[in-house]
Amino acid sequence: MYPSSVFVGDTYTYFAGMTLAVVGILGHFSETLLIFFIPQVLNFLLSLPQLSGYVKCPRHRLPRFDPQTGLLTGTNDGTVVNLFLRQFGRMSEKSLCIVLLIFQAIGCCFCFVLRWFLAGWYK
Repeated sequence: MYPSSVFVGDTYTYFAGMTLAVVGILGHFSETLLIFFIPQVLNFLLSLPQLSGYVKCPRHRLPRFDPQTGLLTGTNDGTVVNLFLRQFGRMSEKSLCIVLLIFQAIGCCFCFVLRWFLAGWYK
């Protein structure tokens, strides 16, 4: 099963976000936590034109699925998922999941390095 087959839904998403926010605020590392959310911030920035009404926003901003080939195709909607499909071409759900997880891991490693360099200078 891939993540979309067992998506946890809004309840867990709100709980996980609230937990991360509380830990970041009480642990006094809210800036570090924000840096770790760079892929999510990028997704928000890509979505902003549609969410603000400058560009028409469809009901669902999902990639298209081709049942004959089993591959996903990126649409022009502003999400990281569609951006990756447009940049890297059509791919299966499993391949897309792996690519997005690698992107998140690279983003987190970059944030660790950035935080290490900024630790002595900023705080």
